Amino acid sequence: MEELIQTPYDTNQLNEIIKHRRSIYPYQYIKGKPVPEEIIRQILENAIRAPNHKQTEPWRFKVFSGDGLKYFGDLQASLYHQFSGDTFNEDRHRKMREYPLMSSHVISIGMRRDETGKLPENEEIEAVACAVQNMFLSVTAYGLGSYWTTAGITYFEEAKPYFGLQAKDKLLGFFYIGYPAKPILAVSKRNPLDVSTEWIAEDRDDIQELLSRNEIVIHQQSAKEVVDAHEHADDYENTSKWVVYLTVLTMILEIAVGYYAHSMALTAEGWHMSTHVFAIGLTWLAYLFTRKYAQSGKYSFQKEKVLSLSGFTSAIILQIIAVVMAIESIQRLIHPIPVKFYEAIIVAVIGLIVNAISAKMLHHGHDHHDDNIRAAYLHVLADGLTSLTAIIALGIGWYYNLYWLDDISGLIGAVVITSWAVQLVKGAGGKLIDYARIVK
Repeated sequence: MEELIQTPYDTNQLNEIIKHRRSIYPYQYIKGKPVPEEIIRQILENAIRAPNHKQTEPWRFKVFSGDGLKYFGDLQASLYHQFSGDTFNEDRHRKMREYPLMSSHVISIGMRRDETGKLPENEEIEAVACAVQNMFLSVTAYGLGSYWTTAGITYFEEAKPYFGLQAKDKLLGFFYIGYPAKPILAVSKRNPLDVSTEWIAEDRDDIQELLSRNEIVIHQQSAKEVVDAHEHADDYENTSKWVVYLTVLTMILEIAVGYYAHSMALTAEGWHMSTHVFAIGLTWLAYLFTRKYAQSGKYSFQKEKVLSLSGFTSAIILQIIAVVMAIESIQRLIHPIPVKFYEAIIVAVIGLIVNAISAKMLHHGHDHHDDNIRAAYLHVLADGLTSLTAIIALGIGWYYNLYWLDDISGLIGAVVITSWAVQLVKGAGGKLIDYARIVK
């Protein structure tokens, strides 16, 4: 005899709740009878327990009750009248005003898109749909009626701001809740389970052909990835070399004029660029090293580790730069020195132009998972930021004769560069030690 599965819940009751879940329309509610707020709150608590990938919790609700129902009815009727165009229907317009007043509560269903954009939009819509299903089941368990509608203004872009949604978000409809005027015992009709379900409990021969095709595809993809990796590495090596040349020339000019003009922002930017010469030079050498020794056949090493090590080292240098900039700026604030603004601004502008050119050259590799080229890109960005803040500080300081602004710009640059360095340390360091979060 098979052993019965022991469960801590009443599964029979759960099965009945699911089976009797159905849509009950607002005109079938007892008009004017409010559902206690604690029940509505519990229904929403159950909603936010829905599964959602990466814990993005994309659902967004607005709850209308009392006089808020009139506000909601007038709002959706007005939006419909204004933006429906040729599809305007007088009867639908009337129902938009009246239906909310027949309900106890109306809840707008919104999907807030994950800001990182890492998840497909469909996954976040599906998560919200799961939340609404939890609401349906909870309403059924409380003996209430509910109805999820996507009619009216649901797909109007103009309606989104009224429900706290932005352009990339979606309004997915409205959920009406109320007390049924009479018990509804009928169960929604469904086809037999086997109409939509196939049971597979054995191995099948048709998978062999697919597996063979997969092996061919994997081989082709691997070969392509190797070719692409070599092509990218060659491009990055050549690009980083030219960026080093540009950086050296600009560094010499900025340091010389910075000392002559007594500009802390420009001098700091020049010395800051000198460390970039080393850091970007390290990027160049890393590609040179991996290309030379990978082709020799005498050595075995992980190319990605070498590039991540180069990126990690550059990140440490970037952080040292930020600390030195902060210390120098603080010292100048305590012991101010007159600044020759005109000369300093000219060279800072030249530095910004050079950084813009270098950033454009390196940008094509910034979005790849290559910490080496990413480190070079961040060094150039840090240089550009320092040049930009120097220009702003020098310009304002020149106009108002405020020497200390030059030093403040150095502090601001140090803070921003620190944040970039920390991100790069985390990314490159994680790859060096194969760091990964353990999901329990």
